[in-house]
Amino acid sequence: MNLKLPILLLLLCSAFVGFAQKTIKGQVRDETTKENLPGVTVSIRGTSVGTSTDGGGNFSISIPNNAKELTFSSVGYTPKLISIGNQTFLEVVLVTDVTNLQEVFVNALGFKTKKDRSGSTSSSISSDAIKSSGEANILSSLAGKASGVKIARANGDPGAGVNIQIRGANTIGGSSQPLVIVDGVPLSNDNLYGSGSSRSGGVSQQSRLNDLIPEDIESTQILKGASAAALWGSRAANGVLVITTKQGKLNQKMKVSYSASYSLDEINRRHPMQTAYGQGTAGRFNPTATNSWGDKISTRSGAADVVNSTGEYFLGDDGTKIYPILFKNSTEIFEQRNFDQVFQKGSFLDHTLTISGGSGKTTNFFSLGSLNQEGIIRNSNYDRYTMRFNNQTFFNNFISLTTKANYVKTNSNRIQQNSNSAGLYLGLLRQPPDFNQNPYIGTSVSSTGLGTPLRQRSYRRYLGNNINPLFNNPLWTIQEQQATTVVDRFNANSNLNINPLSWLQLDLRGGIDTYVDKRVYFSPVGSTSFNNGRLENENFINSEINIDAIARADFPDLIKDKVGLNATLGYNINDRNRNVLFTGTQTFLVNSRIQSFNNGVAPFEVSGSTNHIRSNRLYSILAFDFYKQVFLSVSGTQEAASTIKGTYFYPSMDLAWQFSQLPNMTNKILSFGKVRLTYGQVGVQPTAYRFGTTYETFTYSTYDDALDINEFGGGFRLNDDQGNNQLNPEIKTEFELGTDLRFFNDRLNVGFTYYKNEIDNILLAVNLSPSSGFLSKYSNAGKMQNKGIELDLGYKILTKTNVGLELYGNWNNNQNEVLDLAGAARVELTNQSITSNAIVGQPLGTLFSSRAQRNENGALVLDANGFPKLAPQQGIIGNPNPDWRGGFGLKGFFKKLNFNVLFETFQGADFAERSRFVLNSFGTYEDTGNEVTLTKDLKNSAGKLFPAGTTLRGNIYNFGAGDVLLDENWYNTLGGGLGGSAINEFSISDGSWTRLREISIGYNLGGEKFKKLTKLSSIDFSISGRNLMLWTKIKGIDPEVNQSGVDNGFGVEYFTNPSTRSWVFSAKINF
Repeated sequence: MNLKLPILLLLLCSAFVGFAQKTIKGQVRDETTKENLPGVTVSIRGTSVGTSTDGGGNFSISIPNNAKELTFSSVGYTPKLISIGNQTFLEVVLVTDVTNLQEVFVNALGFKTKKDRSGSTSSSISSDAIKSSGEANILSSLAGKASGVKIARANGDPGAGVNIQIRGANTIGGSSQPLVIVDGVPLSNDNLYGSGSSRSGGVSQQSRLNDLIPEDIESTQILKGASAAALWGSRAANGVLVITTKQGKLNQKMKVSYSASYSLDEINRRHPMQTAYGQGTAGRFNPTATNSWGDKISTRSGAADVVNSTGEYFLGDDGTKIYPILFKNSTEIFEQRNFDQVFQKGSFLDHTLTISGGSGKTTNFFSLGSLNQEGIIRNSNYDRYTMRFNNQTFFNNFISLTTKANYVKTNSNRIQQNSNSAGLYLGLLRQPPDFNQNPYIGTSVSSTGLGTPLRQRSYRRYLGNNINPLFNNPLWTIQEQQATTVVDRFNANSNLNINPLSWLQLDLRGGIDTYVDKRVYFSPVGSTSFNNGRLENENFINSEINIDAIARADFPDLIKDKVGLNATLGYNINDRNRNVLFTGTQTFLVNSRIQSFNNGVAPFEVSGSTNHIRSNRLYSILAFDFYKQVFLSVSGTQEAASTIKGTYFYPSMDLAWQFSQLPNMTNKILSFGKVRLTYGQVGVQPTAYRFGTTYETFTYSTYDDALDINEFGGGFRLNDDQGNNQLNPEIKTEFELGTDLRFFNDRLNVGFTYYKNEIDNILLAVNLSPSSGFLSKYSNAGKMQNKGIELDLGYKILTKTNVGLELYGNWNNNQNEVLDLAGAARVELTNQSITSNAIVGQPLGTLFSSRAQRNENGALVLDANGFPKLAPQQGIIGNPNPDWRGGFGLKGFFKKLNFNVLFETFQGADFAERSRFVLNSFGTYEDTGNEVTLTKDLKNSAGKLFPAGTTLRGNIYNFGAGDVLLDENWYNTLGGGLGGSAINEFSISDGSWTRLREISIGYNLGGEKFKKLTKLSSIDFSISGRNLMLWTKIKGIDPEVNQSGVDNGFGVEYFTNPSTRSWVFSAKINF
């Protein structure tokens, strides 16, 4: 009896509860598009009880009888409150929150959030802004569009790497490239050089982010500060680039788009060359001379050259015979012809097909891309083929799966450049103007009639009678040598989202990014630097696996109308692996074009390497909302990695106060106001395998041994770089203060940010005493800081239905300073005549080389003839970092016509014109072709006196003690030439520039009549121009190019391949 009573009471209570609840069903749609909205949060007002709409926008929720209202909220829409009354089915329409929709951005984990609630600063670039640029390279399309972000292409070669730097350099020895996150998963943006090519001389390598195509991109965010990036711990010191790819929409009919773009590219800046004087020295012609300080070409007779046709000669493959020149009579000039045989109008043809759509429970996005590019240098090319498939499936109203996969294949041939005897510009620009580079290949016939086929003819070996051409003929470089790359890449990620409760979301996310990069370097017999031939194969196999488990809890009314909380807890596992295999020979058995190791002479050079890093991270975020106006977010990341011992904690905090939410603050002038404050720490991991002292082969040893270990069967010895098992990550600590203001109903917006960061424990190779048995030790030894100001502006001049006009711009300055190098005077970042350096008290990248003597006041110390003297010690000669940089533009539309104009400027930086300086020594640059009649007696640098009235080749200059004559003697000694024997300080120029970075105009052909007539949705036409105009004091090269490519060293060019300016014509058909 006692048992039956409780059971009865329980049944009665259950029945009561059942009768006390009811079920409300409904559907949520977008007011404008009429599309059903998935993922909308539906909750009982004042409680945490709720659910979310499914893929078709449907929901079902059980509520108590006393519940009166339901709230509907979704990112990008104005929250809506609905009275229930007696209704059991609700048709809900959400209105786009225009203001906040523009401020939605994707955070470091790949989740959407509202920028107005964030204390950290970031820059958002829309997919339209990327596509309208006309760039096939995503990184280049971002240039000039974000404050505090430097984006520069290494040169104009097809597929060339792009350097992106956020708020200055954030490490010394490692990469300053930001972490790239695509759809919440890291994606490699490697720029690898390897054994076959160096940064200072070789070929330009690609950035792997080139593998993404613009048509696949939905949005791009640049997270600049440490607080925004801290969740990625030791990988986020350089900031984070967050990219989201496209996907279809639910209940959307299939949409098909085909786009095609064609570009016309040309060299955007050309070195001015002299064409008045021929090959030789001291005013006399010499057909084998290195320089062009020969006779004046116009004074020759113009008759045929006097040659010796009885002895040796060169028989070109085109049938031309070239005999030894006894006397030069010809006045023919070949400078322009030689140039045109090497350069051409470049172009690319880019095709993209996209298909998107969705049903009530799935969305799909599919794309195919094909890019075929011919560079401005003949035989340079870059081909890219891509395929992407993105799918999202809603299994019910609380479980969904998103999967995205992408395959890319690229092929390219790149041309030698820079400090490299086989470099294109090095051979082309040093050639005398009276040398005809064609024929470049043929048979060298000796005086006895013995012929040697496939011999190279260069300007210093114009008869091809030596296997060493000294400098390559430019035609040989582009026609006979190859540097090919074939890359196969696959990346994919999946995200399983479970929403068991209205306030809780669980995400299990996994991704893989893998590629194989196969490179072949081939130089036939008779090439400079590789007289007996060269064949090298280098294969990179790279993979990265990333796994995240994330829980997100949202309590928008933790304390009703006072406090909200969003909490995130996640765990990450990351595994990165790279294997490299190199095989090479530099001697061929037979002089042929067969690229096979069967034609090589053993022993071959064979080497391999492995780099494997694993890391785990536990991270959390607590984001508080106080009274809908104060937003505080704190996060912490605990990380362990295979490159360090123990774990390291990376905290962050950002605070945002929307003071415009205060009573009576908003008015007709101020429509929104927010102040921001952030603090955060991020880091840089040590490179792998630094704990212990490894072994090395004799070949790579820096010791000076009397015995050759190879004579004793080979072997290994202890490395001269001592291991260090006490390594810590580099730690960057950053503070940021700023404000975001919008005026006149959001027509004018202003963003201001001040930041300061300090990087401690910078990893460097510290020199050791030889008595230790080692040369260096990899240690935490450096310290550096950055501080600066960023401004972002936008003003909507017109905002009518059929016409709009908007001004926009950004400005920033960054001041970098190296604070400590553990006692080292300097650390070289590059290895060339002018080096980029880390020097205490100076900004990173400071240029260091030979310089002129100066007195205590900084004035030049001059010799008795009035010329500068070479200082006994090298020193600082320039700073390539700008005082400030900015971008400003104008965009708008009129009915179906739209346009955009963007200027970018870079002010106050030094630039080393090494090509110009060295070419003065060779006598081929424009500066050396001047002829002058002296109006008074002048001396040259050797002290020789030239009387008034003398007409001669040279320039008049005053170093401070009166006019002097700059002639062959000056340009071949202190005023030009190679290495440190010249005053390299004189190659430094003002590297400031302003350019028309981008201009575009587009027209949309569409409308109801068009649809009925063509059965097409619309056709979009556009024309874009890139780098069409450049204003700079630098003569022969775009100062944005960089000899060392994507690197911390910059501001130097040395026979670097030129950059381009382009027109791009595009059409997109929407079915």
